[in-house]
Amino acid sequence: MAKWTIRQYQRGLLYDRGRFVELLPPGRYRYWPWQAKQIDVVDIRETSQTVEGQEILTSDKIGIRVTLIAQYRVIDPVKARHEVENHVSQLYQDLQLTLRESVTGQTLEQLMNARDALSSGIQAEVAPRALKYGVELSRVGVKDIVLPGAVRSVFLQEMEAELKGRANLVAARHEVAAARTRANTARMLQENPHLARMQELELLASLASKSGNVIVIPGLERLFAREASPPTPASPEKP
Repeated sequence: MAKWTIRQYQRGLLYDRGRFVELLPPGRYRYWPWQAKQIDVVDIRETSQTVEGQEILTSDKIGIRVTLIAQYRVIDPVKARHEVENHVSQLYQDLQLTLRESVTGQTLEQLMNARDALSSGIQAEVAPRALKYGVELSRVGVKDIVLPGAVRSVFLQEMEAELKGRANLVAARHEVAAARTRANTARMLQENPHLARMQELELLASLASKSGNVIVIPGLERLFAREASPPTPASPEKP
């Protein structure tokens, strides 16, 4: 007696003398040899497919190595067994060919600036094909792009120069803002001379609040002398 166990994450395709009969849910099944029945088990869990290290020439004739990762699952076990010989191998070939077509149609700069667009474009191209043989493509992503040594050094130099330019631009903006602030302050002090004196008094008050500080106020002796001197009598008016 032939025995099959279909687990929760699997589905079974029942064949009677080579002819498909039905799709079996999880469970245990037994058939006598004279019944000539066979069960083909298909895994329906989500899994990943890696297209590793594909050497491709871009449109500007630069050789790069691209690694692609795709996540998928079988949603129609019948199609996955009947439409293609091996759905895993077929998905790998579809991803590989689409990746090559996408990379060869773009320049290296376009690829480096739009990696997400490359991934989404491949998924949009392959997903409808995969549905025809019962596979749902849920996600596609570019794992890495390996550049030749000379090209990598050029990109690093460009990136370093760009970062330095951004830093210099930010510093220049801060300097301009500080200069404008100082100019506005000078204009306010020129229009209101008493503001400078008020700032001096506030600074002296803050210094005097700390113990051990000796505060010297210039011009204070003239103020005391003016208060101590008697008022000058008014001269009598002549008739």
